[in-house]
Amino acid sequence: MLNGLYLTEADSVSFGQWFAQAYSLVFPERKAASELCKNITIVVTEDCNFACTYCYMHGKNANRMSKATAKDVVDFLLNERLTNDYITSEASPGVILDFIGGEPLLEIDTIETFMEYFIYQAFKANHPWKDNYVISMSSNGSLYASQRVQDFIKKYKGRVHIGITIDGTKELHDACRVYKDGRGTYDNVLKGVELRFRNGEHPSTKITIAPENLKYLSDATLHLFNLGYKFLHCNVVFEDVWNIKHAQLLYKELKRLADIIVDNSLYERHLQSMFSESIGSPMPPDDNKNWCGGDGSMLAIGTDGTCYPCLRYMEYSFANKDRKGMVIGNIYDGIHNKEDSEDLQCLSCITRRSQSPDECFNCPVAKGCAWCSAFNYDCFGTADKRTTYHCGMHQARVLANVYFWNRLYRKLNLFKRFNFYMPDNWALEIINKTELDLLKALSKK
Repeated sequence: MLNGLYLTEADSVSFGQWFAQAYSLVFPERKAASELCKNITIVVTEDCNFACTYCYMHGKNANRMSKATAKDVVDFLLNERLTNDYITSEASPGVILDFIGGEPLLEIDTIETFMEYFIYQAFKANHPWKDNYVISMSSNGSLYASQRVQDFIKKYKGRVHIGITIDGTKELHDACRVYKDGRGTYDNVLKGVELRFRNGEHPSTKITIAPENLKYLSDATLHLFNLGYKFLHCNVVFEDVWNIKHAQLLYKELKRLADIIVDNSLYERHLQSMFSESIGSPMPPDDNKNWCGGDGSMLAIGTDGTCYPCLRYMEYSFANKDRKGMVIGNIYDGIHNKEDSEDLQCLSCITRRSQSPDECFNCPVAKGCAWCSAFNYDCFGTADKRTTYHCGMHQARVLANVYFWNRLYRKLNLFKRFNFYMPDNWALEIINKTELDLLKALSKK
């Protein structure tokens, strides 16, 4: 929502959030909640024409979904005997059909076969999803401008969102996002991005921060703003790749970006998700929810029809080559009964407390610190044990938010402050005493 002063996170609301809010207005007895719109990931290929250095899909291969299997997936999704209470149209009258790879646009013909059959069968069954669906894809953008893809977009106009990942400037993007022969991909991807804007698609993209591209973060953000993006969803990778020097660099990059955004009033029309008013404070003990939907709130279906709680529970996503995928059923026999599945029982019992060491649960800046349940599983063999590899990066982000928001509040003459909760000894690993004193002064009214 544009409140007249600055663009907020509410402006980048997802379809699932929008649907839940809208549905609860039409049916007041149904409280707006994420389960009202189910996210279902359909893996149409495990192959990709890129070889991005930070990709979490470590085992990409030639596996792809056949058109016959795609139709079988539709039959499964619309058969509540097979989905076995894991998905029901009563609990989830809306659906996001999230096609992914590898690179999903390699299999645009299979996706179209799926959608034609889905719409036909949903109308035939008078299923709520016949009206309440959207198509989502996360693409590298290399095939977006092809005539085949453009025909699909026109056919499902208003229903389809294809997010193109572009990391920023050519130098930053090509540092990580390369073809299999090592060539940079920026020039090709940019053509897709420019066409995407001409098509009037939502002006958002995702930046993944890795050690290779961290030093370009502020320049990348400004470059993407100049291209026409309004919303940049940004996160650091969760892997064990960070050290305190990275945290120091992240703070410097975000502080530089904060000055440019505030001094040039870019906050009026742009949002960079690294700056969030809802992070950096303690969390009460009763705020005990898991961070992500990898606790059994989502469903992913592999190329052969095997079912998983999330894409990242599939073997081709694992860095640990000895880790087996967490299978919760298949499209032919159905989802496992919870009482018979140790994995489903474990997922349903996960809380913030159960998986967090004391230092995480009681952390004075815990709010907004993200984690991935499936990555936990990859690392430890259980989703109920939290990784802490990116703690320093979260702390650096929090410090930068103290700077950004208090500068912005003062510029706008708002009688509010972004509170400083971080222990001095933590902060002094990332910034010096002069900078710490500055942040504390800014946070005082």
